[in-house]
Amino acid sequence: MGNVDLEKAKKVSHREMTERMKEANKSGRFRLPREDGSYHRTPNPGMIQANMVRVSRIDATDPYSLTKAEIEGRKQVQEYAAFLKACIDGFENAFLIGTSQYIGVRETRKIDGHYKLTEEDVIAGRKFPDSIACCGAPVEDHHPGEGTRWVYVENGGYYHIPYRCLVPRSLQNVIVAGRCLSATHGAQASARNSAQAMAMGQAAGTAAALAAAAKQDFIDLDIGRLRRTLVEQHAIIE
Repeated sequence: MGNVDLEKAKKVSHREMTERMKEANKSGRFRLPREDGSYHRTPNPGMIQANMVRVSRIDATDPYSLTKAEIEGRKQVQEYAAFLKACIDGFENAFLIGTSQYIGVRETRKIDGHYKLTEEDVIAGRKFPDSIACCGAPVEDHHPGEGTRWVYVENGGYYHIPYRCLVPRSLQNVIVAGRCLSATHGAQASARNSAQAMAMGQAAGTAAALAAAAKQDFIDLDIGRLRRTLVEQHAIIE
């Protein structure tokens, strides 16, 4: 959204915003499926990026279901934009600039890798000898209903993502990166974030180049060499 008076808007706390969402729903004036969410400043003056909609119980592996989600999500965007303009100080003269190209899907298929990252690994802040990325994001488990479960990382506030989570057990010449890594639901709810996905992508691409040059399968790759190469590329792996 553009033309937001950010100095005025920041005086409304997150708690107050969610209370106003609840009031708006109770009054029947608005239909807000998620009584929560956030908005964030951008480098452009008066422009924010909002993350508020929630489309539940959609099978994102089914194109028809995904199309339904796209339609519903864009309807919700209009509703939340109208709510912000009507109910949140600083948004009185704001306008919707645009929506994302497609709906954000947090989780669908994941591989069965040579190691499966668990929620216990995440919360305990476990470190692994074949680490190719670090993650400090909490478990952010969005329930199909209204709630979100948050669990924060202990032991220094970060954990390692092992290389083995990117390599499928039953496939050769394949490596993955991002939300489809080998992980339990709870662990994926932390590791799926954008920064970690990019770090996994760097590791997967580097591993592909090294494996091709050495004519090796991914699981047979020299992990020490991969990690040294990532460090040379200024990747943060420890």
